[in-house]
Amino acid sequence: MSAIKLNISANVIGKVWAAAIVVLLIPFYIRYLGMESYGLVGFYGTLLGSMAILDLGLSTTLSRELARFRSQPGEVRKIRDLAFSLELIYWLIGILIAVLVVALSGFISTRWIKAETLPPAVVKQSVALMGAVIAFQWPISLYNGGLTGLERQVTNNIILVVMSTLRGAGVLIVLAFFSPTLNAFFLWQASLSFVYVLVMRFYFWRSMPEGRRPAFSGEQIRRIGRFAIGMTGIGLISFFLSQADKIVLSKILPLTQFGYYVLAFTIATSLAMLVGPVSTAFFPRFSGLVVSNDQEALKKLYHQACRIMGALLYPIGLVLLFFTYDFLFSWTKNAVTADATVLLAQIMIVGSLCNGIVVIPYNLMIAHGWTRFTIYQNIVAVVILIPLLFVWTNLYGAVGASFVWLSVNAGYVLISQPLIHRKLLTTELWNWYVKDNLLVLLPPLVFLSAVKLILAIYFPSFHLNLLGLGTMLAFAFAVTLLSMPEARQLARQLLKLKHNG
Repeated sequence: MSAIKLNISANVIGKVWAAAIVVLLIPFYIRYLGMESYGLVGFYGTLLGSMAILDLGLSTTLSRELARFRSQPGEVRKIRDLAFSLELIYWLIGILIAVLVVALSGFISTRWIKAETLPPAVVKQSVALMGAVIAFQWPISLYNGGLTGLERQVTNNIILVVMSTLRGAGVLIVLAFFSPTLNAFFLWQASLSFVYVLVMRFYFWRSMPEGRRPAFSGEQIRRIGRFAIGMTGIGLISFFLSQADKIVLSKILPLTQFGYYVLAFTIATSLAMLVGPVSTAFFPRFSGLVVSNDQEALKKLYHQACRIMGALLYPIGLVLLFFTYDFLFSWTKNAVTADATVLLAQIMIVGSLCNGIVVIPYNLMIAHGWTRFTIYQNIVAVVILIPLLFVWTNLYGAVGASFVWLSVNAGYVLISQPLIHRKLLTTELWNWYVKDNLLVLLPPLVFLSAVKLILAIYFPSFHLNLLGLGTMLAFAFAVTLLSMPEARQLARQLLKLKHNG
Protein backbone atom coordinates (compact mmCIF):
# COMPACT_ATOMS: atom_id res chain seq x y z
CA MET A 1 0.00 0.00 0.00
CA SER A 2 2.97 2.36 0.49
CA ALA A 3 3.39 2.70 -3.29
CA ILE A 4 -0.31 3.49 -3.70
CA LYS A 5 -0.15 6.11 -0.95
CA LEU A 6 2.91 7.68 -2.57
CA ASN A 7 1.20 7.70 -5.97
CA ILE A 8 -2.01 9.19 -4.56
CA SER A 9 -0.01 11.89 -2.77
CA ALA A 10 1.96 12.70 -5.92
CA ASN A 11 -1.20 12.70 -8.05
CA VAL A 12 -3.12 14.88 -5.61
CA ILE A 13 -0.28 17.41 -5.34
CA GLY A 14 0.26 17.46 -9.10
CA LYS A 15 -3.39 17.67 -10.15
CA VAL A 16 -4.38 20.08 -7.39
CA TRP A 17 -1.44 22.34 -8.21
CA ALA A 18 -2.22 22.30 -11.95
CA ALA A 19 -5.94 22.86 -11.43
CA ALA A 20 -5.39 25.49 -8.75
CA ILE A 21 -3.17 27.53 -11.05
CA VAL A 22 -5.84 27.49 -13.75
CA VAL A 23 -8.63 28.38 -11.32
CA LEU A 24 -6.68 31.10 -9.51
CA LEU A 25 -5.61 32.78 -12.74
CA ILE A 26 -9.07 32.91 -14.34
CA PRO A 27 -9.96 36.28 -12.70
CA PHE A 28 -6.71 37.71 -14.12
CA TYR A 29 -7.51 36.35 -17.58
CA ILE A 30 -10.93 38.01 -17.38
CA ARG A 31 -9.35 41.26 -16.15
CA TYR A 32 -6.73 41.47 -18.91
CA LEU A 33 -8.72 39.94 -21.79
CA GLY A 34 -12.35 40.68 -20.89
CA MET A 35 -15.27 38.25 -20.47
CA GLU A 36 -15.87 37.95 -24.21
CA SER A 37 -12.26 36.93 -24.85
CA TYR A 38 -12.44 34.56 -21.90
CA GLY A 39 -15.44 32.99 -23.63
CA LEU A 40 -13.13 32.24 -26.55
CA VAL A 41 -10.64 30.66 -24.13
CA GLY A 42 -13.56 28.55 -22.92
CA PHE A 43 -14.29 27.57 -26.50
CA TYR A 44 -10.68 26.38 -26.76
CA GLY A 45 -11.31 24.08 -23.79
CA THR A 46 -14.45 22.79 -25.51
CA LEU A 47 -12.53 22.21 -28.73
CA LEU A 48 -9.83 20.29 -26.87
CA GLY A 49 -12.47 18.15 -25.16
CA SER A 50 -14.24 17.54 -28.45
CA MET A 51 -11.05 16.29 -30.07
CA ALA A 52 -10.76 13.69 -27.32
CA ILE A 53 -12.88 11.34 -29.44
CA LEU A 54 -9.79 10.87 -31.64
CA ASP A 55 -7.92 9.41 -28.66
CA LEU A 56 -9.19 5.99 -29.81
CA GLY A 57 -8.84 4.72 -26.23
CA LEU A 58 -5.10 4.34 -26.77
CA SER A 59 -3.78 6.15 -23.68
CA THR A 60 -5.92 4.00 -21.35
CA THR A 61 -5.01 0.93 -23.40
CA LEU A 62 -1.28 1.60 -23.04
CA SER A 63 -1.68 2.20 -19.29
CA ARG A 64 -3.53 -1.10 -18.92
CA GLU A 65 -1.02 -3.07 -21.03
CA LEU A 66 1.97 -1.70 -19.13
CA ALA A 67 0.28 -2.46 -15.79
CA ARG A 68 -0.37 -6.03 -16.97
CA PHE A 69 3.23 -6.27 -18.14
CA ARG A 70 4.39 -5.38 -14.62
CA SER A 71 2.24 -8.22 -13.22
CA GLN A 72 3.51 -10.68 -15.85
CA PRO A 73 7.09 -9.64 -16.71
CA GLY A 74 8.46 -10.68 -20.08
CA GLU A 75 7.89 -9.88 -23.71
CA VAL A 76 9.93 -6.67 -23.51
CA ARG A 77 10.16 -6.42 -27.29
CA LYS A 78 6.39 -6.60 -27.70
CA ILE A 79 5.61 -3.92 -25.12
CA ARG A 80 8.23 -1.58 -26.60
CA ASP A 81 6.85 -2.12 -30.10
CA LEU A 82 3.32 -1.45 -28.85
CA ALA A 83 4.38 1.80 -27.18
CA PHE A 84 6.21 2.99 -30.30
CA SER A 85 3.28 2.07 -32.55
CA LEU A 86 0.80 3.97 -30.40
CA GLU A 87 3.18 6.92 -30.21
CA LEU A 88 3.39 7.13 -33.99
CA ILE A 89 -0.41 7.04 -34.28
CA TYR A 90 -0.73 9.81 -31.71
CA TRP A 91 1.68 12.15 -33.47
CA LEU A 92 -0.10 11.61 -36.77
CA ILE A 93 -3.41 12.43 -35.09
CA GLY A 94 -1.89 15.60 -33.64
CA ILE A 95 -0.81 16.77 -37.08
CA LEU A 96 -4.25 15.95 -38.50
CA ILE A 97 -5.92 18.00 -35.76
CA ALA A 98 -3.73 21.03 -36.45
CA VAL A 99 -4.49 20.93 -40.18
CA LEU A 100 -8.21 20.44 -39.56
CA VAL A 101 -8.57 23.29 -37.07
CA VAL A 102 -6.58 25.73 -39.23
CA ALA A 103 -8.68 24.80 -42.27
CA LEU A 104 -11.92 25.41 -40.36
CA SER A 105 -10.79 28.54 -38.50
CA GLY A 106 -12.56 30.88 -40.94
CA PHE A 107 -15.86 29.00 -40.70
CA ILE A 108 -15.68 28.77 -36.90
CA SER A 109 -14.86 32.47 -36.46
CA THR A 110 -17.64 33.77 -38.73
CA ARG A 111 -20.37 31.10 -38.83
CA TRP A 112 -20.24 29.50 -35.39
CA ILE A 113 -18.91 31.79 -32.67
CA LYS A 114 -21.08 34.81 -31.85
CA ALA A 115 -18.52 37.49 -31.04
CA GLU A 116 -20.00 40.92 -30.36
CA THR A 117 -16.92 43.16 -30.12
CA LEU A 118 -13.97 40.96 -31.09
CA PRO A 119 -12.88 41.46 -34.75
CA PRO A 120 -13.40 38.36 -36.92
CA ALA A 121 -9.71 38.39 -37.91
CA VAL A 122 -8.64 38.14 -34.26
CA VAL A 123 -11.07 35.30 -33.64
CA LYS A 124 -9.81 33.46 -36.74
CA GLN A 125 -6.15 33.82 -35.74
CA SER A 126 -6.95 32.63 -32.21
CA VAL A 127 -8.80 29.56 -33.50
CA ALA A 128 -5.87 28.71 -35.82
CA LEU A 129 -3.46 28.97 -32.87
CA MET A 130 -5.74 26.63 -30.92
CA GLY A 131 -4.96 24.00 -33.53
CA ALA A 132 -1.23 24.28 -32.82
CA VAL A 133 -1.78 24.07 -29.06
CA ILE A 134 -3.96 20.98 -29.40
CA ALA A 135 -1.50 19.30 -31.79
CA PHE A 136 1.37 19.64 -29.31
CA GLN A 137 -0.85 18.81 -26.35
CA TRP A 138 -2.27 15.70 -27.96
CA PRO A 139 0.53 13.11 -27.44
CA ILE A 140 0.93 14.14 -23.81
CA SER A 141 -2.08 12.01 -22.85
CA LEU A 142 -0.38 8.91 -24.27
CA TYR A 143 2.84 9.53 -22.34
CA ASN A 144 0.78 10.26 -19.25
CA GLY A 145 -1.03 6.93 -19.63
CA GLY A 146 2.28 5.15 -20.18
CA LEU A 147 3.92 6.61 -17.06
CA THR A 148 0.78 5.74 -15.09
CA GLY A 149 0.93 2.11 -16.21
CA LEU A 150 4.62 1.99 -15.29
CA GLU A 151 3.74 3.52 -11.90
CA ARG A 152 6.10 6.45 -12.53
CA GLN A 153 3.47 8.80 -11.22
CA VAL A 154 5.83 10.83 -9.05
CA THR A 155 7.92 11.74 -12.10
CA ASN A 156 4.76 12.41 -14.08
CA ASN A 157 3.48 14.87 -11.49
CA ILE A 158 6.80 16.66 -11.01
CA ILE A 159 6.73 17.43 -14.73
CA LEU A 160 3.06 18.46 -14.46
CA VAL A 161 3.76 20.89 -11.60
CA VAL A 162 6.73 22.52 -13.37
CA MET A 163 4.96 22.87 -16.72
CA SER A 164 1.69 24.07 -15.20
CA THR A 165 3.57 26.73 -13.28
CA LEU A 166 5.47 27.90 -16.36
CA ARG A 167 2.30 27.88 -18.45
CA GLY A 168 0.17 29.79 -15.94
CA ALA A 169 2.71 32.22 -14.51
CA GLY A 170 4.30 32.76 -17.91
CA VAL A 171 1.12 33.68 -19.71
CA LEU A 172 0.17 36.03 -16.88
CA ILE A 173 3.50 37.85 -17.27
CA VAL A 174 2.96 38.05 -21.03
CA LEU A 175 -0.55 39.49 -20.61
CA ALA A 176 0.42 41.90 -17.84
CA PHE A 177 3.69 43.31 -19.22
CA PHE A 178 3.88 42.61 -22.95
CA SER A 179 0.62 42.03 -24.83
CA PRO A 180 -2.84 41.57 -23.26
CA THR A 181 -4.20 39.87 -26.39
CA LEU A 182 -5.67 36.51 -27.35
CA ASN A 183 -2.88 35.89 -29.85
CA ALA A 184 -0.24 36.33 -27.15
CA PHE A 185 -2.21 34.00 -24.86
CA PHE A 186 -2.37 31.18 -27.41
CA LEU A 187 1.20 31.66 -28.68
CA TRP A 188 2.47 31.12 -25.15
CA GLN A 189 0.24 28.06 -24.73
CA ALA A 190 1.54 26.56 -27.99
CA SER A 191 5.19 27.14 -27.01
CA LEU A 192 4.81 25.55 -23.58
CA SER A 193 2.83 22.62 -24.99
CA PHE A 194 5.69 21.89 -27.40
CA VAL A 195 8.24 21.88 -24.57
CA TYR A 196 5.90 19.81 -22.37
CA VAL A 197 5.42 17.03 -24.94
CA LEU A 198 9.16 16.72 -25.58
CA VAL A 199 9.90 16.42 -21.85
CA MET A 200 7.16 13.81 -21.41
CA ARG A 201 8.46 11.76 -24.33
CA PHE A 202 11.98 11.77 -22.91
CA TYR A 203 10.94 10.55 -19.46
CA PHE A 204 8.47 8.00 -20.82
CA TRP A 205 11.08 6.19 -22.89
CA ARG A 206 13.62 6.52 -20.10
CA SER A 207 11.17 4.67 -17.82
CA MET A 208 10.39 1.89 -20.32
CA PRO A 209 12.09 -1.52 -19.93
CA GLU A 210 15.30 -1.61 -21.94
CA GLY A 211 15.49 -3.57 -25.16
CA ARG A 212 16.24 -3.31 -28.83
CA ARG A 213 15.12 -0.30 -30.82
CA PRO A 214 11.30 -0.46 -31.12
CA ALA A 215 9.50 -0.70 -34.46
CA PHE A 216 5.95 -0.21 -35.65
CA SER A 217 3.98 -3.43 -35.16
CA GLY A 218 0.62 -4.02 -36.75
CA GLU A 219 0.44 -7.27 -34.80
CA GLN A 220 0.56 -5.44 -31.46
CA ILE A 221 -2.05 -2.94 -32.62
CA ARG A 222 -4.36 -5.79 -33.62
CA ARG A 223 -3.76 -7.53 -30.30
CA ILE A 224 -5.11 -4.61 -28.28
CA GLY A 225 -7.63 -3.64 -30.97
CA ARG A 226 -10.76 -4.99 -29.32
CA PHE A 227 -10.13 -3.22 -26.02
CA ALA A 228 -9.09 -0.01 -27.80
CA ILE A 229 -12.23 -0.10 -29.96
CA GLY A 230 -14.33 -0.48 -26.81
CA MET A 231 -12.57 2.50 -25.24
CA THR A 232 -13.09 4.45 -28.46
CA GLY A 233 -16.80 3.76 -28.30
CA ILE A 234 -16.88 4.95 -24.70
CA GLY A 235 -14.95 8.09 -25.62
CA LEU A 236 -17.10 8.85 -28.66
CA ILE A 237 -20.37 8.64 -26.78
CA SER A 238 -18.94 10.32 -23.67
CA PHE A 239 -17.99 13.20 -25.94
CA PHE A 240 -21.64 13.84 -26.72
CA LEU A 241 -22.50 13.72 -23.03
CA SER A 242 -19.65 15.91 -21.77
CA GLN A 243 -19.14 18.39 -24.61
CA ALA A 244 -22.46 18.66 -26.44
CA ASP A 245 -23.81 21.25 -24.03
CA LYS A 246 -20.86 23.58 -24.59
CA ILE A 247 -20.86 23.03 -28.36
CA VAL A 248 -24.57 23.86 -28.56
CA LEU A 249 -24.23 26.87 -26.26
CA SER A 250 -21.19 28.22 -28.13
CA LYS A 251 -23.48 28.42 -31.17
CA ILE A 252 -26.62 29.72 -29.43
CA LEU A 253 -25.28 32.11 -26.79
CA PRO A 254 -23.29 35.32 -27.24
CA LEU A 255 -19.63 34.76 -26.37
CA THR A 256 -19.95 36.72 -23.10
CA GLN A 257 -22.84 34.55 -21.84
CA PHE A 258 -20.98 31.47 -22.95
CA GLY A 259 -18.06 32.71 -20.83
CA TYR A 260 -20.29 32.66 -17.72
CA TYR A 261 -21.32 29.09 -18.47
CA VAL A 262 -17.70 28.00 -18.94
CA LEU A 263 -16.77 29.74 -15.69
CA ALA A 264 -19.45 27.80 -13.80
CA PHE A 265 -18.42 24.56 -15.48
CA THR A 266 -14.78 25.18 -14.54
CA ILE A 267 -15.67 25.63 -10.88
CA ALA A 268 -17.86 22.53 -10.77
CA THR A 269 -15.47 20.26 -12.63
CA SER A 270 -12.51 21.43 -10.57
CA LEU A 271 -13.54 18.50 -8.37
CA ALA A 272 -11.98 16.33 -11.07
CA MET A 273 -8.57 17.43 -9.82
CA LEU A 274 -9.22 15.04 -6.90
CA VAL A 275 -10.90 12.30 -8.95
CA GLY A 276 -7.98 11.89 -11.34
CA PRO A 277 -5.24 11.38 -8.72
CA VAL A 278 -7.16 8.70 -6.81
CA SER A 279 -8.34 6.78 -9.87
CA THR A 280 -4.93 7.01 -11.53
CA ALA A 281 -3.22 5.59 -8.45
CA PHE A 282 -5.63 2.65 -8.05
CA PHE A 283 -6.21 1.68 -11.69
CA PRO A 284 -2.89 -0.16 -12.25
CA ARG A 285 -3.47 -2.14 -9.03
CA PHE A 286 -6.98 -3.05 -10.13
CA SER A 287 -5.56 -4.33 -13.43
CA GLY A 288 -2.90 -6.37 -11.65
CA LEU A 289 -5.39 -7.97 -9.22
CA VAL A 290 -7.75 -8.81 -12.09
CA VAL A 291 -4.89 -10.59 -13.88
CA SER A 292 -3.97 -12.54 -10.72
CA ASN A 293 -7.70 -13.20 -9.98
CA ASP A 294 -7.36 -12.19 -6.30
CA GLN A 295 -11.01 -11.33 -5.64
CA GLU A 296 -10.73 -10.72 -1.90
CA ALA A 297 -7.85 -8.29 -2.30
CA LEU A 298 -9.67 -6.61 -5.19
CA LYS A 299 -12.85 -6.19 -3.13
CA LYS A 300 -10.96 -4.69 -0.19
CA LEU A 301 -8.98 -2.32 -2.41
CA TYR A 302 -12.13 -1.30 -4.29
CA HIS A 303 -14.02 -0.19 -1.18
CA GLN A 304 -10.96 1.56 0.18
CA ALA A 305 -10.62 3.50 -3.08
CA CYS A 306 -14.32 4.45 -3.05
CA ARG A 307 -14.15 5.74 0.53
CA ILE A 308 -11.00 7.74 -0.17
CA MET A 309 -12.69 9.24 -3.21
CA GLY A 310 -15.76 10.23 -1.17
CA ALA A 311 -13.68 11.65 1.68
CA LEU A 312 -11.93 13.96 -0.76
CA LEU A 313 -14.93 14.92 -2.91
CA TYR A 314 -17.77 15.48 -0.47
CA PRO A 315 -16.22 18.14 1.82
CA ILE A 316 -14.99 20.27 -1.08
CA GLY A 317 -18.12 19.79 -3.17
CA LEU A 318 -20.46 20.63 -0.30
CA VAL A 319 -18.51 23.74 0.75
CA LEU A 320 -18.68 24.97 -2.85
CA LEU A 321 -22.39 24.11 -3.03
CA PHE A 322 -23.39 25.83 0.23
CA PHE A 323 -21.19 28.90 -0.30
CA THR A 324 -21.14 29.28 -4.08
CA TYR A 325 -21.79 33.03 -4.16
CA ASP A 326 -19.24 33.67 -1.40
CA PHE A 327 -16.59 31.84 -3.40
CA LEU A 328 -17.45 33.50 -6.70
CA PHE A 329 -17.46 37.02 -5.28
CA SER A 330 -14.25 36.52 -3.26
CA TRP A 331 -12.58 34.93 -6.25
CA THR A 332 -13.59 37.29 -9.07
CA LYS A 333 -14.21 40.48 -7.03
CA ASN A 334 -17.12 41.10 -9.40
CA ALA A 335 -20.74 41.02 -8.20
CA VAL A 336 -22.14 40.92 -11.76
CA THR A 337 -20.08 37.83 -12.61
CA ALA A 338 -21.01 36.15 -9.31
CA ASP A 339 -24.74 36.79 -9.82
CA ALA A 340 -24.65 35.51 -13.40
CA THR A 341 -22.77 32.33 -12.49
CA VAL A 342 -24.02 31.18 -9.08
CA LEU A 343 -27.07 29.09 -10.08
CA LEU A 344 -25.26 27.46 -13.00
CA ALA A 345 -22.37 26.52 -10.74
CA GLN A 346 -24.60 25.02 -8.02
CA ILE A 347 -26.42 22.76 -10.46
CA MET A 348 -23.15 21.61 -12.02
CA ILE A 349 -21.48 20.99 -8.65
CA VAL A 350 -24.14 18.42 -7.76
CA GLY A 351 -23.63 16.77 -11.16
CA SER A 352 -19.87 16.74 -10.67
CA LEU A 353 -20.19 15.04 -7.28
CA CYS A 354 -22.28 12.31 -8.90
CA ASN A 355 -19.71 12.02 -11.69
CA GLY A 356 -16.79 11.77 -9.30
CA ILE A 357 -18.08 8.93 -7.13
CA VAL A 358 -18.72 6.61 -10.09
CA VAL A 359 -15.16 6.85 -11.42
CA ILE A 360 -13.81 4.02 -9.23
CA PRO A 361 -16.54 1.55 -10.38
CA TYR A 362 -15.80 2.66 -13.95
CA ASN A 363 -12.09 1.92 -13.44
CA LEU A 364 -12.98 -1.51 -12.09
CA MET A 365 -14.89 -2.23 -15.32
CA ILE A 366 -11.99 -1.08 -17.48
CA ALA A 367 -9.55 -3.19 -15.47
CA HIS A 368 -11.75 -6.19 -16.33
CA GLY A 369 -11.78 -5.13 -19.98
CA TRP A 370 -15.57 -4.70 -19.81
CA THR A 371 -16.21 -1.72 -22.07
CA ARG A 372 -19.51 -2.82 -23.62
CA PHE A 373 -21.68 -1.77 -20.69
CA THR A 374 -20.43 1.82 -20.70
CA ILE A 375 -21.05 2.07 -24.43
CA TYR A 376 -24.66 0.85 -24.08
CA GLN A 377 -25.22 3.04 -21.02
CA ASN A 378 -24.03 6.16 -22.79
CA ILE A 379 -25.96 5.37 -25.96
CA VAL A 380 -29.16 5.33 -23.90
CA ALA A 381 -28.15 8.58 -22.22
CA VAL A 382 -27.41 10.23 -25.57
CA VAL A 383 -30.72 9.13 -27.11
CA ILE A 384 -32.68 10.53 -24.16
CA LEU A 385 -30.71 13.58 -23.16
CA ILE A 386 -29.31 15.11 -26.36
CA PRO A 387 -32.84 16.04 -27.53
CA LEU A 388 -33.48 17.43 -24.03
CA LEU A 389 -30.35 19.55 -24.40
CA PHE A 390 -31.79 21.38 -27.39
CA VAL A 391 -35.25 21.72 -25.79
CA TRP A 392 -34.05 22.85 -22.36
CA THR A 393 -31.41 25.19 -23.79
CA ASN A 394 -33.94 26.89 -26.05
CA LEU A 395 -36.45 27.18 -23.21
CA TYR A 396 -34.17 28.02 -20.28
CA GLY A 397 -30.81 28.93 -21.82
CA ALA A 398 -27.66 28.00 -19.93
CA VAL A 399 -29.63 26.87 -16.85
CA GLY A 400 -31.43 24.25 -18.94
CA ALA A 401 -28.11 22.96 -20.29
CA SER A 402 -26.73 22.68 -16.75
CA PHE A 403 -29.68 20.47 -15.78
CA VAL A 404 -28.72 18.12 -18.62
CA TRP A 405 -25.29 17.72 -17.02
CA LEU A 406 -26.91 16.96 -13.66
CA SER A 407 -29.40 14.47 -15.14
CA VAL A 408 -26.73 12.47 -16.96
CA ASN A 409 -24.57 12.05 -13.87
CA ALA A 410 -27.46 11.32 -11.52
CA GLY A 411 -28.40 8.49 -13.88
CA TYR A 412 -24.91 7.03 -13.51
CA VAL A 413 -25.39 6.82 -9.75
CA LEU A 414 -29.01 5.63 -9.55
CA ILE A 415 -29.37 3.43 -12.64
CA SER A 416 -25.93 2.25 -13.77
CA GLN A 417 -24.43 1.21 -10.43
CA PRO A 418 -26.91 -1.63 -9.72
CA LEU A 419 -26.20 -3.03 -13.19
CA ILE A 420 -22.42 -2.74 -12.78
CA HIS A 421 -22.37 -4.41 -9.38
CA ARG A 422 -24.64 -7.19 -10.60
CA LYS A 423 -21.75 -8.33 -12.82
CA LEU A 424 -18.70 -7.23 -10.82
CA LEU A 425 -18.47 -7.69 -7.04
CA THR A 426 -22.07 -8.90 -7.00
CA THR A 427 -22.61 -8.64 -3.22
CA GLU A 428 -21.16 -5.16 -2.78
CA LEU A 429 -23.79 -2.77 -4.17
CA TRP A 430 -25.31 -1.69 -0.86
CA ASN A 431 -21.88 -1.45 0.73
CA TRP A 432 -21.01 0.98 -2.07
CA TYR A 433 -24.16 3.06 -1.57
CA VAL A 434 -24.18 3.03 2.24
CA LYS A 435 -20.65 2.52 3.60
CA ASP A 436 -18.63 4.00 0.75
CA ASN A 437 -20.86 7.01 0.07
CA LEU A 438 -23.80 7.74 2.39
CA LEU A 439 -21.83 7.35 5.63
CA VAL A 440 -19.03 9.46 4.18
CA LEU A 441 -21.44 12.13 2.88
CA LEU A 442 -23.63 12.61 5.98
CA PRO A 443 -21.10 14.09 8.46
CA PRO A 444 -19.98 17.05 6.30
CA LEU A 445 -23.56 17.52 5.02
CA VAL A 446 -24.99 17.80 8.57
CA PHE A 447 -22.15 20.05 9.72
CA LEU A 448 -22.36 22.46 6.78
CA SER A 449 -26.17 22.53 6.86
CA ALA A 450 -26.03 23.59 10.52
CA VAL A 451 -23.43 26.28 9.82
CA LYS A 452 -25.43 27.61 6.86
CA LEU A 453 -28.63 27.71 8.93
CA ILE A 454 -26.94 29.58 11.79
CA LEU A 455 -25.44 32.14 9.41
CA ALA A 456 -28.79 32.63 7.64
CA ILE A 457 -30.64 33.23 10.93
CA TYR A 458 -28.15 35.29 12.90
CA PHE A 459 -25.86 36.81 10.24
CA PRO A 460 -27.98 37.12 7.06
CA SER A 461 -25.72 39.69 5.37
CA PHE A 462 -22.44 37.98 6.24
CA HIS A 463 -20.34 36.43 3.44
CA LEU A 464 -17.27 34.27 3.82
CA ASN A 465 -14.04 35.37 2.18
CA LEU A 466 -11.48 32.91 0.81
CA LEU A 467 -9.85 32.54 4.23
CA GLY A 468 -13.21 31.79 5.81
CA LEU A 469 -14.03 29.29 3.08
CA GLY A 470 -10.69 27.59 3.64
CA THR A 471 -11.39 27.35 7.37
CA MET A 472 -14.84 25.94 6.68
CA LEU A 473 -13.30 23.37 4.35
CA ALA A 474 -10.75 22.34 6.98
CA PHE A 475 -13.55 21.71 9.50
CA ALA A 476 -15.56 19.78 6.89
CA PHE A 477 -12.54 17.58 6.15
CA ALA A 478 -11.95 17.00 9.86
CA VAL A 479 -15.56 15.99 10.46
CA THR A 480 -15.46 13.64 7.46
CA LEU A 481 -12.19 11.94 8.36
CA LEU A 482 -13.05 11.50 12.04
CA SER A 483 -16.30 9.79 11.07
CA MET A 484 -14.50 7.15 8.98
CA PRO A 485 -13.54 3.82 10.64
CA GLU A 486 -10.02 3.92 9.17
CA ALA A 487 -9.37 7.35 10.66
CA ARG A 488 -10.75 6.37 14.07
CA GLN A 489 -8.62 3.24 14.09
CA LEU A 490 -5.52 5.27 13.24
CA ALA A 491 -6.37 7.77 16.00
CA ARG A 492 -6.71 4.95 18.55
CA GLN A 493 -3.36 3.52 17.49
CA LEU A 494 -1.68 6.93 17.87
CA LEU A 495 -3.24 7.45 21.30
CA LYS A 496 -2.16 3.97 22.37
CA LEU A 497 1.42 4.64 21.23
CA LYS A 498 1.43 7.95 23.10
CA HIS A 499 0.07 6.30 26.25
CA ASN A 500 2.63 3.48 26.10
CA GLY A 501 5.37 6.03 25.52
